[in-house]
Parts: sequence; C-alpha cells; structure tokens
Amino acid sequence: MALPSIRRRISALESAMPPVVDYPPLAAAEVEAIARRVQAGDWLSAEEVDRLEQHCPIIHGELLVTARKRVVTIKRYITLDLAEL
Repeated sequence: MALPSIRRRISALESAMPPVVDYPPLAAAEVEAIARRVQAGDWLSAEEVDRLEQHCPIIHGELLVTARKRVVTIKRYITLDLAEL
C-alpha cells in the first residue's frame, strides 16, 4: 500500500474519532443530581455520559453508577454504604 494512501486512511480515522477529554472526577453533589435526573426519566447530556463512562464504576454511598456503551445504570442499595465494603 502506498504511503499517501495510508496517510489518507489515518487522517480519515483521526477525524472520525472524537477527541479524548480527561474529565475531572464527579463530585458527590453531581452524582446525586445525575441519579435524581435518571430516576425521574430525564436525559443526560453527552458530556455527562462521557464523564460517567470515564470514571466508571462510581460508588457513592448507597449508589453504584455504571456506564458502558452510552447506557447508564444506577443501582441503589438501601441501608448499605458501598464505600465501606
């Protein structure tokens, strides 16, 4: 394969891939707000889902938040503090 052809293909791949952003960890208030919104049936922004996926799994008190392939799952374990396990 010719070098110009390889460069074109690499350039096309780089332009198709989203930039990787290093998000800071979610604060406790942000995790609780996201959990409330998901339980209420509200949609999350793409940035919020990206942050969840980057720091997955998130353990906050009774909440276990996981995100994989743009699907967010929130499990609440009543009277159980997951951080102590």
